[in-house]
Amino acid sequence: MEYQTLYRRWRPRGFTDFVGQNHVVTTLVNAVEGKRVAHAYLFTGPRGTGKTSIAKILAKALNCENPKGAEPCDQCSNCVRINEGIFLDVLEIDAASNRGIDEIRDLREKIKFAPAEGKYKIYIIDEVHMLTAEAFNALLKTLEEPPEFVVFILATTEVHKIPATILSRCQRFDFKRFTVAEIKGRLEQIVKAEKVEASSEGLELIAKHADGGMRDAVSMLEQALAHGEAKLEEADVRAILGLIDQEEIDHLTSALKERDTKRALELLAGVNLSGKDLWQFGRSLVEHFRQLLLASLSAGQEVGFTTADLVKIIEVLAGATLEVKRSQQSALPLELALIKLTALPAVDQLETRIAKLEALVAGNLTPLETGQTKPLAAPKLNSRSNPAPAPVKPKPDREPAPQPVTPLINDPMKHWEVFLEVIKKKKRTLAALIQEGKPIRFEKEELVVGFPPHLTFHMENVAIPANKELLESILKNICGRDLKISFVLLEKKPDPNKENRAEEPELLKKTVDLFGGEVRPVLKEEN
Repeated sequence: MEYQTLYRRWRPRGFTDFVGQNHVVTTLVNAVEGKRVAHAYLFTGPRGTGKTSIAKILAKALNCENPKGAEPCDQCSNCVRINEGIFLDVLEIDAASNRGIDEIRDLREKIKFAPAEGKYKIYIIDEVHMLTAEAFNALLKTLEEPPEFVVFILATTEVHKIPATILSRCQRFDFKRFTVAEIKGRLEQIVKAEKVEASSEGLELIAKHADGGMRDAVSMLEQALAHGEAKLEEADVRAILGLIDQEEIDHLTSALKERDTKRALELLAGVNLSGKDLWQFGRSLVEHFRQLLLASLSAGQEVGFTTADLVKIIEVLAGATLEVKRSQQSALPLELALIKLTALPAVDQLETRIAKLEALVAGNLTPLETGQTKPLAAPKLNSRSNPAPAPVKPKPDREPAPQPVTPLINDPMKHWEVFLEVIKKKKRTLAALIQEGKPIRFEKEELVVGFPPHLTFHMENVAIPANKELLESILKNICGRDLKISFVLLEKKPDPNKENRAEEPELLKKTVDLFGGEVRPVLKEEN
């Protein structure tokens, strides 16, 4: 007998043999036992989560000759033939290769014939989202009112591509990714039955990198077992599957923490030269920092990074990992990401700066008092002298105004981005308008902002009294003094050719006066 892969040998044979997806299994078991089987089901979820396996189990349950409640016996001729894929009344259709209207019309013609072997005709249409719009339309009426002996089971990984008219005619079941514990338990069951030794760490590593797919996990296990070692260890799994050593991830984490750009790039180059998959390396980094973030937030552990830094690192690395597969130079996206994360200022420093500016605008922070001098203390008088008492000055009605402090920002032109950031916090619509302009000069305590000639609308809306008052208030808060703001339209650059053309009539007139004659228009001859 030819070799059969582990996944096919260990495919679930019945509802009780199925791991996970309890919400799907329970509902289908109750439907079969209560004889309330729907005419159309839609199974949706990530790959390797058991959609086709459940479809075949349901097909066996409906056609089994000796069922035990909803559980197929898996021994009768019908169950055996369904397992072998030769049962005439269970038809598996790959929508990716049978996606046209002609195939659906052919299905409609054959669907009216009664089952040849069992009680029900089961149509399992895999990757149903690949059908064309015309094919979906041709399927609508049949899907809505099929013969009583027909059950449709549609399976897809991209449910958002299926028309709403199809969705409304099906009972939908969403398959979830398997947990690491569920996958590891199944792998332990397999290695025990196959009489193979495997470490718990190695199986857990496979379960983690299966991304919730049981089929992927069993395929990884089979590849690892083919290595031929006496016992499957974690190091073997990493080597066989091209996974990244935790030591390499720890070294790169240390380089990011120390903002050592050179060391980070050298570590990445080492991983690349060793032939390891950079996409897998990026995934491992993202998962590592994700675990650090969760540990920091949920357990309150000290991980060496602030929450803001971890969020930034994950965002940058996740984006770079996506670009690895699309880039012709696979290392480039990760190199740029590491440079960005090690060379740019820390996120907490930027947030502190913004927080200070916001507090300043709100009036809760005093500008830096650089250059402010304290008044000199009065000299002490000799105790032996008897000076005349100083006349008592009347108490002023109002408290004296506080001495002005040195402003935090002297020239708003040099801090235009800061000005825009504060405006954005106050009024986003105003920020969107004024950022189209640019500061052109600052003189006599007035900031002049210029707008291109085609943005008259922007300038007029920014210049309305309410907006102008808000802008001047922000300027006062961040500069520590009253400033004015005004707006102008920038002039177009003069066209030198146009100026030359304007000078031509005067030159021509002088030529005529000097030599005599008259000016006549030049007419172009038409061909």
